[in-house]
Amino acid sequence: MNRLIALDSCASLSLERIKLEKEWEHFITGVSSKPLIRSLMYESWQRCQKQNIDPLHNKSEINLSKDQIEEYMHTELHYPILKPLLLQLKNQSIDTGHLITFSNSSGDIVDLDGDVSLMLKAEDMNFVIGSSWAENKAGTNAIGTSLVTGSPMQVFAGEHFCQEVQKWTCSAAPIRDPATQSILGVINMTGLWRVYHPHSLSAVLSAAQMVEQELYKQLEQERFRLTEYYSNLLVSFAKTPFLILDRGCRVIHASPMLYIEGWIDANDFLVGAPPTPFPLTSRMQWEVEHRRGLWRFELSPYIYGGNAIGAIVYVFPPNVLQPVLNEKTRVSPPIEKEVESAVGDIDMECSAVKPCMKSDAFYKSLFEHNPSAIICYDLNGNILEVNPAVERLVGYTIEELRNINIESLILPEYVDKRVDHFAKVRMGKPQEIDIAVRHKNGHAIDVRIHYFPMFDHHEIIGIYGIAKDITKHKQIEEDLKSTKEQLELYLKNTVDSIVVLDLHFKVIKVNQAFERMFGWTEQEVIGGVLPTIPDFLHDEFSRLQQEIVISRHVTSYETVRQRRDGSLLDVSTFVSPLSDTEGNVIAFVAILRDISERKRMEEALKEKEKQLRTLINAMPDSVCLKDGEGRWVEANDCCLRTFQLENIPFQGKRDSELAAIDPFFSTALLLCEESDNKVWEKGSTVRLEEIIPQPNGECKIFDVSKVPLFDSDGRRKGIVVISRDITELKRTEELLRKSEKLSVVGQLAAGVAHEIRNPFTAIRGFIQFIKEGNYKEEYFHMILSELDRIQSVVNEFLVLAKPQAINFQPRELTSLLNQVVELLKTEAIMNDVQIEVEFERTFLMVNCEENQLKQVFINILKNAIEAMPNGGEIKIQLQQQQNAVSIRFIDQGEGIDEDRIQKLGEPFYTTKEKGTGLGLMISYKIVQAHRGSMKINSQKNRGTTVEIMLPTE
Repeated sequence: MNRLIALDSCASLSLERIKLEKEWEHFITGVSSKPLIRSLMYESWQRCQKQNIDPLHNKSEINLSKDQIEEYMHTELHYPILKPLLLQLKNQSIDTGHLITFSNSSGDIVDLDGDVSLMLKAEDMNFVIGSSWAENKAGTNAIGTSLVTGSPMQVFAGEHFCQEVQKWTCSAAPIRDPATQSILGVINMTGLWRVYHPHSLSAVLSAAQMVEQELYKQLEQERFRLTEYYSNLLVSFAKTPFLILDRGCRVIHASPMLYIEGWIDANDFLVGAPPTPFPLTSRMQWEVEHRRGLWRFELSPYIYGGNAIGAIVYVFPPNVLQPVLNEKTRVSPPIEKEVESAVGDIDMECSAVKPCMKSDAFYKSLFEHNPSAIICYDLNGNILEVNPAVERLVGYTIEELRNINIESLILPEYVDKRVDHFAKVRMGKPQEIDIAVRHKNGHAIDVRIHYFPMFDHHEIIGIYGIAKDITKHKQIEEDLKSTKEQLELYLKNTVDSIVVLDLHFKVIKVNQAFERMFGWTEQEVIGGVLPTIPDFLHDEFSRLQQEIVISRHVTSYETVRQRRDGSLLDVSTFVSPLSDTEGNVIAFVAILRDISERKRMEEALKEKEKQLRTLINAMPDSVCLKDGEGRWVEANDCCLRTFQLENIPFQGKRDSELAAIDPFFSTALLLCEESDNKVWEKGSTVRLEEIIPQPNGECKIFDVSKVPLFDSDGRRKGIVVISRDITELKRTEELLRKSEKLSVVGQLAAGVAHEIRNPFTAIRGFIQFIKEGNYKEEYFHMILSELDRIQSVVNEFLVLAKPQAINFQPRELTSLLNQVVELLKTEAIMNDVQIEVEFERTFLMVNCEENQLKQVFINILKNAIEAMPNGGEIKIQLQQQQNAVSIRFIDQGEGIDEDRIQKLGEPFYTTKEKGTGLGLMISYKIVQAHRGSMKINSQKNRGTTVEIMLPTE
C-alpha cells in the first residue's frame, strides 16, 4: 500500500510540492533522466513521453457527449448499484474538499459530484463530465494510471505529468466485473493539493470493494435465476443437450453429455465458442469440428428486466436431424406443470377469461391516456401504433403517421443519430436520444425519446419509444451555456481580482487579475486562507466573515490588502454568496478592485479642496454656491458674515427659507432669489449691483456676478454667486467725479468770464448812452437780452458745479447736446474751432442722469478742442439705431497712435502734458452706468472719432 500513496502523513505538503516540481522540471527539460520519484510515477512519465504528450500545454478533451453519458447510465448494469455508493462517498467527504467521480473503462468521466465551487475550479483543467483522463490523453493522473496498472493509485501535485493538473491531488481505485474480471471503471477522489491525505486512497478503495461486493451479489442472483431456468428446460429438452452461460460466458449448468464429450474446460468455459466476451444480446449460431464430426451450437439470450443476464446454448451433435434455430424459430418456454385433466369446466374457463379482459383494458387505458407520446415500431422502424399524445406532439393523426416515413419528420442533422440509436436498441440496449422533429405546422420541436426493446419469450420482436417535448428545456440549456461562456469571458478578461472561497473561506479559485494584482499564483494560494490580509486587519476580517455568514447578503466595503512583496494597496471589495438551486449557500465570491489611484486622487482632491476652501475663505469677496433648486450648498466666511449666517445651518435652504430665519435680511435675500431665477431664464452670466442694508444703518453696495450652471440635457445644475463690496469704491469714484468736475469748472472759468464780460461791456455802453440822455426804448430791450445771456451762462455753470444726487430720468438728448455746445462755444471760438451739429432727429429720449452725461460730453468736446491747436472743425452726429442712439464726436486733430488707444480710460494714463487721465476714465464709467458703450477710433494726423451708444429703452 505504501507504494500506492503519494506521501507520508508527516510530510510537509508545501516542501514536497516544491521538490516534485523541481524533479518534474528536470525530467521534461532533460536535465535528469531518472527523477527522485516513485517508480510507478516514473514509469508513467516514461509512457507519457513515448506517447508525445506535451506536459506544458496538454489539456484533457471532451470525449463523451451528453447523449453517450445518458446511454451509459441507462444501459450499464453496474451503474444503478454504483450511484448510491458514490453519493454515500460524497456525503462522507463533503467537508474534506474533494470531488467524487466515476470514469468508465476508457477513462471518460461519466459521473462527477461534490462542492459546486470546487467543481467550478476544476473546470479550469477541463475536469468535467465527459472529459477523458486516460493516461495516453491526459498524462499521468490517478484515473488513467490506475486503468493502465489495474491497481489503486494516488497522485500528488507535481507527480502529474501535465502542468495544468499539478494544483491537484487525486486518489483512484478500479472496479472489476466479477463476471468477466474486466475493469468496469474507476472511482476517484480529487481535491486541491493542500487537502492531500493518505486516507483518501483508503476511502476510494473501500468504496470500490463495496461496489464489487454488490456486483457479486447481483451476479449470484442472476445465476440463481439461470439455474431455475435450467431446471425448467430439463423437462422440455430432456433429449437435446444444452448448457447455461452467465454474463461472463462461464458455463454454470450443462447436460452431462457435454462434460463427457469435453465441451466444458477446467475454467468452466465452452470449448470452441467465439472469443470471449462475446455478445449475449442476440441469437447466434456456430459450428465446430469435434471428435465425431461437425457440431452445431445455437445461442439464445436470456432476458430479465430488459437485460441479457445469460444465455442458453443448444447443442446438436453430428448426424442428428434437428431443425436449425434461426431468426424465425422461436424457442417456447417450458411448461412448468402439465395439465392432468382436459380443458376444465366452464366456471374455470370464465374465471380465467375475466382477469385477462381486465388486464387488456388496463394496458389499453395506460397506453391511450398516457400524457407522454408512445410509439410502437417493428424491427424495421415502421410505425405499428401510436397513442393520442403523439398527435398532440407532432400534429399528425395516427392514420397519417402510418402512411409516412418516420425519418421524414426528423430534421436532417439528426437522422444518422436516430438510426445509430435504433440499431443499438435492436441489439437489446435501451437508448435515450435528443432530436428535433418537424411539426405538421412547419415549426421544429425538440424531443427526448427513450427507446426500449420489446421482448417475447426472450426474443426482441419490436421497439417502443416514449417521447417528451423538451423545447423549453433546450432553450434553458442554451441560455445557461451562453451565460456560462459570458461568465468565463468575464473572469478571464476583467481587470478586477476575483476570488472564490468555500464555506470555510479557503481559496478554491482565483483569476489571472488576482495573480497580477497581488503577485501570488493560483497554485500557491489554492486551498489555503487568503494571504492578502495584513496582520493588523486579521481581527477585522474575522468579524467580517461572521457577518457575511450570518447575513448571507452581498457585502461591499473598502479596505487595505497586502501584496506578496509586502506593499499595501487600497481595494474596493464586494463579497457575494453563491447559492445552489435550493437556495443553499455553497461558496462566496469576492471581487476586489484596486482603488489605490482613486484613493490618491481623492486625497489630492481633498487637499486641493482644503487649499481652495482656505483661499476662498481668505478672499474679500463673497462666494456662494447653490444647487439647481436654489438651495445653498456652500458659502465662504465673507458671505456668511454679510448675511450674519455664521451660526445658522444654511446648507440645503433656499433664500426664502433663510429670509424667514433672519427677518432683517429678508428683503435682500428675496431679491437675490428673484434675480437668480432671472439669471437661469437668461442662461448666461449676469453682472449687476445689489444694495444690502446692514444692522448698523449703513447700506453696502455689491458688484455681483451670477453664473448659471446646467447639465448636458439643459436642466438646472446650480448657480455660483460672487459678490464684491464696492461701497468704498463707489465713494472713491464719486470723489473722482467731483474732482474732475471741479477741474472742468476751473478750465471753463476763463471762457465763462469772457462770455460774461462781453454782455457787461454792451450793457455798460447802453447805460452810458442813456445817462448822456440818449434814451431809446430799444436800449432797454438790448440790456435785458444781454442780462438773460449772462444768467443763462451762469446757470449752466452752476448746474455743472453743483453736487446733485444721481437720479436717472428721461431726458431729450438734442437739447442736452445743444446746452453743452452753447457752454463750450466761447472756448471753441477762442481756439478757432467751429462746432457743427448734425441731428438725424430733433427729439430723442434717453433714460439718464443729465449732469453726468453733460460731464462726459464736455470732457470729449474739450479733448477735441485741445487736439486742434491750429483750429478746425468738430462734428457732432446724432443717429437712431434700433433700440439705441449713437452720438459721434468727430474732430480734425492730431490723432492718437493705435497702440495708445487700448490704454485710454486707464487711471492716470493721458496723452496730454498736464493731464491726469481721470477724465476719460470717469467718462467710461458713466457711460457703463448708463448701460451704454464708448468706442474711440483714431488715425495719426487725420483726427479722432468718439462714438457713444446709449439705449433708448
